[in-house]
Amino acid sequence: MSDVIKVRIQRGASQIGGVCTEVFTDNTRIFFDFGTPLEGEGNQDKLKIEGLNFGKANTDAVFLTHYHGDHVGEVPSINSEIPVYMHKTARKILQAQQEHKVGVGEIVWAKDAKDLSVDEPVTIKDLKITPLASDHSASDSLMYLVEGYGKRILITGDYRLHGFYSDRVRKTFKTIGHIDLMITEGTNLDRESKYNKDEKWVTEEFDKLIKKYKYVFLFTSSSNIDRIAAFSRCVPEGKYVIADEYQQKIQQIADESRKEEFKSNKVLYYSDYLKPKFEKLGGGMVVRTGDKFKEIVSYFSDKYPEDTCLIYSMWKGYEEKLASVREMLNCCKNVERIHVSGHVTKEDLEEILRMVMPEKVIIHHTNNIFWEEFISNVTSNVVFWHLKDSDTKEV
Repeated sequence: MSDVIKVRIQRGASQIGGVCTEVFTDNTRIFFDFGTPLEGEGNQDKLKIEGLNFGKANTDAVFLTHYHGDHVGEVPSINSEIPVYMHKTARKILQAQQEHKVGVGEIVWAKDAKDLSVDEPVTIKDLKITPLASDHSASDSLMYLVEGYGKRILITGDYRLHGFYSDRVRKTFKTIGHIDLMITEGTNLDRESKYNKDEKWVTEEFDKLIKKYKYVFLFTSSSNIDRIAAFSRCVPEGKYVIADEYQQKIQQIADESRKEEFKSNKVLYYSDYLKPKFEKLGGGMVVRTGDKFKEIVSYFSDKYPEDTCLIYSMWKGYEEKLASVREMLNCCKNVERIHVSGHVTKEDLEEILRMVMPEKVIIHHTNNIFWEEFISNVTSNVVFWHLKDSDTKEV
């Protein structure tokens, strides 16, 4: 037996989404995330990993960074004997999402996942795994610090410095201490220019539009819970904030652990009773794809064309790739596009690497296969490992 830690990128070395990272010793085997590939991105085959989701189980645990499908989508295939861990609030949100989609075949597995809290470590045999505070477009996302045999590995998951919780993310990086290996996402490495918009800017733009229009519809992902809450806080007293019952429920779950300044504001769920009140007084409503929402937006846009606005607040690629998104946008005459990424910018990634100064770095969750050309000028003291899927390295 050898007292070493090894890592393996099972998938995600050269694609965005569908990520899975393995960390193991002679005694212990754990995985971080087990996602479904994004449509059109890289290897679309389902992962088959012996001891994890086929054959006799020989995996000790799976840790999830957040609830987006490209990080958790293939979890249902994991052997039921293997424990799955995630942030306690994120687990509740994911369970609510799964229960909402049971009618279309969704499996409700989140109810059986084990809860984690920030800074409360879990020891799995010879490895200690500590959940760390992060920020992403999924609420209550986590980073993980893995320690064993004198080595320390930081697994970031998806994160950013331009969100509502940038202070706590910076604190995580500034206080982390020595890191032997940092495994970080690189989604935005191909962005050419300086990206200087943040969630505060998004909120300010929401506020302007809510003051300008009587009826404002926010078209965004239901999982972008902090953005929906920010939208709700922009709606003044005397007007309505409306979502459907499912979106209202996940806001309530998130609000249980939010600080007061980040809680949602009086979100009601849409009903025939509320429609005439909303029509009379105005306000904001959260919508997504689907005939029900198209009908509502079309009604107000057709009847009150100068008083109605639809805010598109998602990645522009969905508009290009998905007919359902384009159909929704065509329901309204006034469309505003207000969005920032949930992922770290390349400029902020440079800053973070200088802040942490890890000995070695692996960048995954990126389709920029030439990332060394960008990152090689950050510092001469860092060794960059460009692994391919299934490659193994000793830390």
